[in-house]
Order: sequence, then C-alpha cells, then structure tokens
Amino acid sequence: MHFGLRTIALAAASLLALSSCSAQSEPAELPYADQVGVQLFMWNWDSVAAECEFLSEQGISWAMVAPPQEHIFGEQWWTMYQPVSYQLESRFGTREQFAAMVETCNSHNVDIIVDAIINHMANQDGIGFAGTQFSKYDYPGLYTPEDFHVCQITGDGQISNYSNREEVQICELVGLPDLDQSRPSVQAAILTYLNDLLSLGVAGFRFDAAKHMDAKDLEQIVGQLPEGTRVIHEVIRGNEPIQPEEYLGSGDVWEFSYAKAMKGYFTIERIAPEGPEVRYIAHAPTEQAVAFISNHDTERNGDTLNYQDIKSFELATMLMLAEDYGQPMLYSSYAYDDRDAGPGQENGLILNAKCETTSAGWTLPKDSYSANEWICQHRFESTAQMIKFRKAVSGTAVENIFQDGGLYGFNRGDKGYFMLNVSTTATDIEVPLADGEYTNLITGETLKAEGGKVRLLMSPKSAVALVKN
Repeated sequence: MHFGLRTIALAAASLLALSSCSAQSEPAELPYADQVGVQLFMWNWDSVAAECEFLSEQGISWAMVAPPQEHIFGEQWWTMYQPVSYQLESRFGTREQFAAMVETCNSHNVDIIVDAIINHMANQDGIGFAGTQFSKYDYPGLYTPEDFHVCQITGDGQISNYSNREEVQICELVGLPDLDQSRPSVQAAILTYLNDLLSLGVAGFRFDAAKHMDAKDLEQIVGQLPEGTRVIHEVIRGNEPIQPEEYLGSGDVWEFSYAKAMKGYFTIERIAPEGPEVRYIAHAPTEQAVAFISNHDTERNGDTLNYQDIKSFELATMLMLAEDYGQPMLYSSYAYDDRDAGPGQENGLILNAKCETTSAGWTLPKDSYSANEWICQHRFESTAQMIKFRKAVSGTAVENIFQDGGLYGFNRGDKGYFMLNVSTTATDIEVPLADGEYTNLITGETLKAEGGKVRLLMSPKSAVALVKN
C-alpha cells in the first residue's frame, strides 16, 4: 500500500541486482517463469469465481484478489487496507463466498493469491464491517496495545523520513497502528489468519507494506507456513536504506522499477534509452521479480501508465509479455473520477464486475471511460495473443535486440520475433529472422522470412508478434 507517497528514484545497483542483468543472456529454470498472473483489483468473490474459467482458457495461472478480512466501513477503495479482525467477512462477500471462489478457481487450475494486510490495523475506533467493536490499539481477542510498536522518533508517531530505517519500520504509515511482528503473540495471530486462508485452498500471499516490516520478522513468519506457500512482497525501490533484495529470503518481490521505467519509455517514445544491456541493472533478479505495468497505487499516484492512456498501457502489457524478465502480472481495474473512489456498490457491498465484451469474449480498449466502469484490461485480445506468444517461445531468451528511435525489437531464440513501435510514425524495416513462415499473432497474417530476414511494416503505436509455423 502506497497511499500516494512521494515518487522515489531508482536505487544504485547492488551485486544482487547486477546478477539479474547477466541472467538475461540465457533462460533460467524459474518456478513461475512461464506463468502469467493478474491482479483483479476490487473484484468481489462471485465475480472472481465467474472469471476463473476465462482466465484458465487464456493461460492465466493465478489471480491476486483483494484483502478478504473484515475492515472499516466506507466507499473508498482503501478501506479494505484497514483491518479490524481476521474474519473473512467484507464488502467483497462472505466467508462462504470466498471459499466457493477459491474452490472454483482451483478447479480451473487458477491459483488464488491473497493480498494480506499484516503490517497494521485500522486508524480509528469504531465497529467493523462484520460488527467487530474495536479501538485503534485494541482488537478484542486479537491484539492489545502491547502488540503495537511505540514510535518516539517523530512528534506525531508517523513516518516522515524514509531515509531512517527504524522510523520506516517502527513508526506509523499515515497513522495506521503498526504491529510489532517480532512479538510471538503477533506472529501467532498472523499465522492463524494465513493458515486459515491456506486451509480454504489459497496458494499464497502478497504482503502489503512489506517494506514497513523487518525482513527477519517476515522470514520467521513465512518459515512457519507450509512448504510451497507462495509469497510476494511489496517493497517499493527508492534511494533509501530499505531495498527489495532484503526480502528475497522469504519470497519474491513486486519490481516497481520495471513499471516506472515503462511509463518513462512511452512518455519519451523510446524503449530503454539507457541501453538494453543495462536495462535491468537496478532490478531484482528475474527469478524473484514480479513484473507489472500498473497496480492500484501506482495508477493513482502517476508513477505508472494507467487506463487514461489505454493505448500505451496495452502496448506496454504486450512488451512485458514478450520479454523474458520476471513473472508478468496483468492488471484489471475500473475507472474512477477521484483517486479515493471505489467501484460501484450497493448496501455496502461491491457490485459484480461486468466486462463489456465482443461476441468472441474480448474487451475492446476505449478512448475514455465513465466513472465506475469496469475496464477489464486482461480481456484485451492483444493480451490473449501475447500470452500465446509467450507460450510459443517458452524456454528461449531475448536475443539480437534492435533499437532505433521508437522501434524496439528482439528475437526469442529461433521461435519468434517481437517488435514494438512506440512512435507516431510508420516505419518499413527489415529484421533478422530464420527462414520460414511465421504468423503475426496480432493480425493473423502470415509472413515469410527469406535470406535470414523479414520485412515488417510497423504502423504508429503498434506491435508485431511473430511465431514460427
């Protein structure tokens, strides 16, 4: 959870990050390398359950869903990030609906990854969504005031200086009471919650605000989970002492630098101006990085591309799926008229997600969207075709990178070729490709490579994804 904190610069490369760059030269054996995931932001449980058959058919292996625990009241999206108990009762649905959703998705071989809020509790006193009465530092039967950090570093007890490690991990993030994960009582409560979710068939967790928890405390918690539990940490990279690499001992990380850089590329209409050979030098190792174009925080604070520039968002998603860096996570969301706005709801419950689709089941990108309209970016036909491309070139590395102005292309071994034109100018170009016939998955047309090359007509703001027939 980011709550619109300031934009932060890329960190200087570490030795571990350098290894991620060198790893691009040849394919690695990665546990999730050939999997594509999706964050279904603010989708209720019934909607996720109904969507999992489509996800499976398109080759999407896992879906990250909203925090399922009881939370404070409110229509804003961020109310779900303020827990008041670990009951699975929320505006997304009941425990029974959650369990049914997980069971349905598992039957379609789609894993459910839960967004787990274990850094903090709610920044208020009151009664929670399921009727739990609580105060900011007292949650009956769960936490007492002794279970929270006491910050005496700042005047108001809140984080103000991200260069101070202790302050970031002891003081309160925008006033949210900060749990002390080193305490056995806190670890026990968190583990009870996580194991409850696992007992329902959940595959793993994305730990929100992981940066605000000591990496060693998280290692202790994760070490007590069943073997094979998937863990993804949210650690925003910046010019600060706390870096994502600290958390690789207990899970993978969202690589924010990838998404932020992608926005920059489309802004200047040039991919990797720093040089392709050093593009990932300040990124987490590919085998433990989750790559994404946008998420619920960054689409609102302006750090990354979002649906308001839907063409760039679509093309960036295509590039992510064509590359061999990290584990790609798609993003599917709704339109909003202010950054706090949640999706449509009725009687306090999130309404079902509705994707406006063609007869073939695709959602068409639109120039503009109305507030509360479901965008359903994961249903773009181009995304489906790029997942097919990714599967077709599995086991190959990015090779022979071509870069000229707004053009950026590369081979995936001898199995395929991808090229992107981020400029507004059409270009006719020849690129190296083994002789034979290829299908452009984006248009369906057949192209023939002769003499070790093929000619491509790149329209403005377009992509070509060739796979060998």
